[in-house]
Amino acid sequence: MTRGCAVAHDFVRDDLNNMRKQGHSILRARDKVIEILQSDNTCSAWYRTKDSDPAATFQTLTFALERDSDVYVQKTAGASGMDLLRSPYVARVLQGQGPRSTITINEYGAFFVPMASVIRDLRMGGPMHFEGIRRLQIGPYSGGTLRAQVVALLHEFGHVVDLLPEDSDNEGLRSPENTKEVLRYCRAEVESREASRTILVSR
Repeated sequence: MTRGCAVAHDFVRDDLNNMRKQGHSILRARDKVIEILQSDNTCSAWYRTKDSDPAATFQTLTFALERDSDVYVQKTAGASGMDLLRSPYVARVLQGQGPRSTITINEYGAFFVPMASVIRDLRMGGPMHFEGIRRLQIGPYSGGTLRAQVVALLHEFGHVVDLLPEDSDNEGLRSPENTKEVLRYCRAEVESREASRTILVSR
């Protein structure tokens, strides 16, 4: 005798469990984002201006790690004469792609890492010149923390549903502005109680 429709299996959870420690970090942040988007709050209401069921759409997203990308904070001379610091990118996704998009996360960015070495960007070549270390952050949150990770996923989801403009710009300022926009609507939920403990074994 059939007892009704079975709950759809969460294959994304399986994939993240197979990614071990880093996958578990993504999974914990993913669970928190789903909790936020399933609740009635200013954050979920903001996403609903573009997607009628943001939690359901977010649950379709898959995740990948990039292990061959930015590692260092790059220091360059800006047009005004002041030095500019560009941190390793955190994550990326195709703009406006919608359900089943893949969020690629930099293994060496602030999603996982709290600090990175600073190098002087020598446009004309020459030996790599290290200039200390710098703390990595996502908005006001230290890299590698749950709050930073949740903001990163909410930020990328904003691109998925075309709620935020693309991050690309010459000075690297658009991405922080987009993060500020996410926090404008979602900070209270990001800083609310942490997500329930994630069960790491799929059933």
